[in-house]
Amino acid sequence: MTGVPGPEPLGPDAPTSDALALLAEQASRQLRARAPRVAAFWLVKFSPAGRMLVLVFAVAGSAALGFGIVYPLYALATFLFVLSVVDAFLALLFRPRVTIERDLPLRVAAGATVEVRVRVTNVGRLPAFDLAVSEHRAPASLHPTASAYAPRLGRAETIELRYQLRPERRGAYDLVGPIVVTAFPFGVFHAARVVPAPLRLLVYPLFAPLGRVELPVPPRHQPGGLQLVSKVGESEEFIGDREYRVGDRLRDLDVRAWARLGTPIVREYQQEYLSRIALVVDTHVARRDKAAADALEAAISLGASVADALARQEYVVDLFACGPDLYHLSAGRSLAYLDTILDVLACIGPCRESPFERLTTAVAELAPRIGTAVVLALDWTADREAFVRALVDRGVAVKLLVVRDAPATLDPRAAGVPAEVVSTARARAGGEVL
Repeated sequence: MTGVPGPEPLGPDAPTSDALALLAEQASRQLRARAPRVAAFWLVKFSPAGRMLVLVFAVAGSAALGFGIVYPLYALATFLFVLSVVDAFLALLFRPRVTIERDLPLRVAAGATVEVRVRVTNVGRLPAFDLAVSEHRAPASLHPTASAYAPRLGRAETIELRYQLRPERRGAYDLVGPIVVTAFPFGVFHAARVVPAPLRLLVYPLFAPLGRVELPVPPRHQPGGLQLVSKVGESEEFIGDREYRVGDRLRDLDVRAWARLGTPIVREYQQEYLSRIALVVDTHVARRDKAAADALEAAISLGASVADALARQEYVVDLFACGPDLYHLSAGRSLAYLDTILDVLACIGPCRESPFERLTTAVAELAPRIGTAVVLALDWTADREAFVRALVDRGVAVKLLVVRDAPATLDPRAAGVPAEVVSTARARAGGEVL
């Protein structure tokens, strides 16, 4: 038996006939955000028709208490109460006993619609009716939806259902597991069963791709470069034999060639040169306001775009960020994948105290091997200028991008490095060349 696909999400262009459903969805989102426990009880325990019936019962019951039992309104309130009690009892009696196999990606992008597929198997003795599946206690920012109802699930039968998640913001979300509910028999009360399946869902920052990033990238010799480049690119590889010269390493002697030619022969290797880029993402936000939060998210999106562009080239990328802990990740040339960089960018948060002293210490250790640093700053202040100056003094070429809509505190053009102020809209827009 094949499950019915889940309902399509309602958008701003939804038909007029769906206006009430759209208002109900918006009210449900606000309720999840402001009172998650009340929302969990109200939205899970009652079906849409049941919620309406409860509201009618509350109004009719209040009016009946005011006017007395001689009016027909009292009989209506009593009927609705008995109907709800009987429905709740039968729903608990036929509460589904099922197992669920959930197919959910571990990484998604913010703003994307994720379709979750579940295989529901009835392991009870009785059939189950009117089943729907959703994510239990999912954060409101994931905007979970329920699957369409499956009319019947027989004993030992398996059905496939689908529901959706629409993550609004980046971050790491710990999911409890799916919840299966039944609206049997009267569609008022939901009997639910939670199937524990803990999973951490990483939501990447939404970013637009960049064609390329223009950088002055001088190659530098990398001690221990064979491990750094992971045997890809310009590693120390054998390129040929030549005659022995004074000072050559004895371990490079080619004994077989020496015996064949009668003169000492050594193996010659290519030196290890590669381009290493430092990507520094500024997360220092001293104040809690919307403009600063938007600039931070735009800088993280731009950092993801830059990392994506560099990942398509033969670079080793060192990501540095404070948010509030210090993050340092070396990636590129098969050391790690772009997903690993995006994992870090998905989880970092704002840093309330200035992190540039710690960043200077961390970057200074690798400065002799770093050719270029791409610095994504949220403002241009004295501590940020001191950080960039420390990189320049150590011979690192710096490309400075200040991401903000308002004018910077200081003039970044006075830093003596290529600098540009980028609006939050442009930081999110991507483009051909940065």
